[in-house]
Amino acid sequence: GEANSVSSVQMVHDTAPARGMKVVEAAATKSSDVLASARSLVGKVDAIYLPIDNTVISALEAVLKVAEQSNIPVITGDTDSVNRGAIAAVGFDYYQVGRQTGVIVSRILKGESPQNIPVEGISTMDLVINPAAAERMGVTLPASLIAEAKKVIQ
Repeated sequence: GEANSVSSVQMVHDTAPARGMKVVEAAATKSSDVLASARSLVGKVDAIYLPIDNTVISALEAVLKVAEQSNIPVITGDTDSVNRGAIAAVGFDYYQVGRQTGVIVSRILKGESPQNIPVEGISTMDLVINPAAAERMGVTLPASLIAEAKKVIQ
């Protein structure tokens, strides 16, 4: 239900066919729907991707429970979710985004007009992985992927 999630899901739909993937959606409009939505994917998907969505991320443990019981890997756009048990995420570092925002705020506080400050995107995306979570979901991560990660959760 969040605009950012709708946009992320649309991007997945747009890019999946070129990669030989089929998208199966399971919506959850409130956190109490997340467990049932995750269960509805069992037997229909090879992996679960979770966009950055507060409703779903707030109930991440429900998805992880289903995934671990069913050997379905969970990948997310939220790097903090890897600490909680997702296998991997390619996303931004919230701390760095805060610092980037602080620089812009500082410019405004020093008198620069906001209309003269260009919109900035996130400059770097990081791969974060959790080999123990992968093992719990029946996945073996290649050593090359582990070596590529910005952060490996132990």
